[in-house]
Amino acid sequence: MQTTDISTRKTLTEKQEAIYSFIKQEITQQRLSPTVREIAEQFGIRSSNGVMCHLRALERKGWIKRDHYLSRGITLIAEPVTQMITLTPGEAGCIGEIYLGCVGVKDRSVTLELIAPDTMGEVRKDP
Repeated sequence: MQTTDISTRKTLTEKQEAIYSFIKQEITQQRLSPTVREIAEQFGIRSSNGVMCHLRALERKGWIKRDHYLSRGITLIAEPVTQMITLTPGEAGCIGEIYLGCVGVKDRSVTLELIAPDTMGEVRKDP
């Protein structure tokens, strides 16, 4: 069995990566996303517009989603990952709770490509 992960997100600048890490840390530790003012204080950004430009870029690149009506309305987006698995006849595998099986193909292997959020888990071969 062979599996491959291919990322589909756009890359971030160094500053955007730092801001994203801070947001992720705050959500993980505090269970709340930081406000624009808190992000500005953390990174020494003088204006809220400077923070907003970074947040818009993170949203445009597919890393966060924002509710513009909430001060703590930033949520992280689970990264979609393309995962491939090659099965030979009679083999089975699963991704999260979805089971895959290879039947009806004689003496050949089949490669299946799945696109799912990374929260579903990794592709694995059934024991």
